Amino acid sequence: MEGANSRFAVIFSSMMIMVVFSPLMANAQENNDCCESPDEFDLFLIGDPDNGQLTPFSNELEEERSMEVTSSVFGEVEIGTWMIVWGESGSYSSGTWTFTIPYEVKDSTGVSANATVVVKVGGNTYESSGQLPAVYLSESGELSIPVEVQDGQYSKNDKIEITFSVRSMIFSNPGSESGINFYWGSEEYAAAMTMSFPLVTVEIRDASVKGSLVFFPVRLSSGFGDRIWTSSSGGLLVQNVEIAESPIVNSNEDWVDVTFVWDPGESNGGSVRTDFHISLQGSLVIEANKIHDITLGQDTGDNSWYPEEEPPRTGGSGLDLEINCKYDGNSIERKTTISFDGAMSQWMRWGLDNIGNKSLGSNSWWRNLNSFSDQVSSSEKQNGRVDNSELSALETHLRGSKTDLKSFLSSGLMVDPEAVFGVDPVNFGPLEISIDLGASRAFNSDTISLRVSSTYYVSDSGSRQVLIEDFVRPGGYDFWDKVGLSFEIRTGMLSGFGGIYLDNEEIDYTHRRWILMEIITMQSPDIESDTDFRMEFGAENALLFSPLISAMIS
Repeated sequence: MEGANSRFAVIFSSMMIMVVFSPLMANAQENNDCCESPDEFDLFLIGDPDNGQLTPFSNELEEERSMEVTSSVFGEVEIGTWMIVWGESGSYSSGTWTFTIPYEVKDSTGVSANATVVVKVGGNTYESSGQLPAVYLSESGELSIPVEVQDGQYSKNDKIEITFSVRSMIFSNPGSESGINFYWGSEEYAAAMTMSFPLVTVEIRDASVKGSLVFFPVRLSSGFGDRIWTSSSGGLLVQNVEIAESPIVNSNEDWVDVTFVWDPGESNGGSVRTDFHISLQGSLVIEANKIHDITLGQDTGDNSWYPEEEPPRTGGSGLDLEINCKYDGNSIERKTTISFDGAMSQWMRWGLDNIGNKSLGSNSWWRNLNSFSDQVSSSEKQNGRVDNSELSALETHLRGSKTDLKSFLSSGLMVDPEAVFGVDPVNFGPLEISIDLGASRAFNSDTISLRVSSTYYVSDSGSRQVLIEDFVRPGGYDFWDKVGLSFEIRTGMLSGFGGIYLDNEEIDYTHRRWILMEIITMQSPDIESDTDFRMEFGAENALLFSPLISAMIS
């Protein structure tokens, strides 16, 4: 009986231990705040065959490239060499990597060939097996070649290099133009090396509270700097709700901190779960999660995400101009919206939150707003968000002097005001200026829109009037990764254009004309950095060239 009691005591004690510790175990399983690289990923082939590059980012598959080998070529033919500099040190395990490249056989029922892939990782070299039999390729498809690699190490800035070649090609039933094409570089022809190699480490760091906002920093450690984020897609869910606003991005050559801003609203804090995800390519999704203990009402945590000094404007930003004009024969009413995100948005939000900051550099544009410092309360300064008083200070400053508007655009946003507006803003009539920070006032990289409306007179002396021209200042593409333009000008029935002049045939525009109006539109969503253009119209005899008079004459 005593033995039975003893067994019961042991069993009961074991059950109690399981009950007590099972919640802790479940919590530990969910709190996966750090994760390593995926088991496998692709290094895509892009660029010219003699100077190609490798990239893990599928969004860089933009331009199809190819190499043709004809039946008249004998011996070994190198199809191409592709290379990438790996920006961190580490080690990799032995295994099988697979090289895959699309092909198409021309004017032949098929071709047999020996294919070789040589892979160099730092000082180590691996080659596909010479014992493999010749492959037979017909019509079109993908050629896959396995490469066995051994355990190895690599140093920071070592190269990974892949060379692909074919030899001993024999065409079946060849025609006069028989050959084989190998393709890479585009989404349709995504040639790649599938490999197991350290790519990125994700760490969800402890949250911090500043004012009424909560900041969740995620550190991405890789050899790609901020490209690991800017060339990928990803986001953060807080309590299963995705944060819509763009995060704060701070980086160096070893890592990038992506900090998401959460406005808890009616939440009381407490235990808050975050789920992070990032995808560099296709179905490859890297995930991590963390449960935070949030105490609202007091500033807590590491605020390293908030720069002590003015943040750089470089680091990835998009710029879009939307311009709508009306021409009545004497003047142009012009409404311009300048929208931008990324590092430039962070720079502007930080500057507004630091009005009157005595640590501003001597060349900082934001020193122009020091006179507004007394209009911003101490509780609103450097609180991680843009308050109404700070936003009003900038709008008032830009309205107060057209020279100040020119200064902000040229020195701050690196755009040419006269190119944007068609005239020197000093010639504007009364200005209407507003700034829209989007859904969030927090310090982040979300889109900001600057809207400028005014009217200016057009000379009818026979000279041409500029409508729009390339507007990014020299050196400005160091700040802007992508630049877009949407332009429209329309007339009434009694005013028209005495000719349209555009000095770049690569820029497209449409010119439509009815009895009631005339419209010119230009849509350029991705303007290249070396694109120069200038659009003008003849301003003389606006009535004579008007839609109604022209229709009556014809």
